[in-house]
Amino acid sequence: MNLREQSGSTVDHLLAADFVLPEQFWNAQLAATNLSGERALMWAVFADGIDSYRRTANATAVERQVEFNEAERWLLSSDWDWPFSFVNLCTTFGFDPAGVRRALTAWKAQHAHRSLRRQRFRPVTQNAA
Repeated sequence: MNLREQSGSTVDHLLAADFVLPEQFWNAQLAATNLSGERALMWAVFADGIDSYRRTANATAVERQVEFNEAERWLLSSDWDWPFSFVNLCTTFGFDPAGVRRALTAWKAQHAHRSLRRQRFRPVTQNAA
């Protein structure tokens, strides 16, 4: 094999496509826990509860006040038995429940007379939904 053939095969080797299996690229356990349908549903419940609290915090209509009271009860509850309880969802996503409660209470005090439109909150890993 001459020098030209060696250098040609080396370049071909360097430019050739590498085969990478999904299991080699993504950590299967991480993907299973971060991108599972159950986790996406849990995030949707968490985001909707916070969005509902914020949208209806200063409501004047009776229906909206009822929605706010329900969201506030969920937020302040310390129920560990229900999988979609506020404290369980905070724990799942790595948030301190007391810290989130303080932040939302402070937000409500600062925005006492503002109304909000519905917002969409997505975790960083849920870009496709």
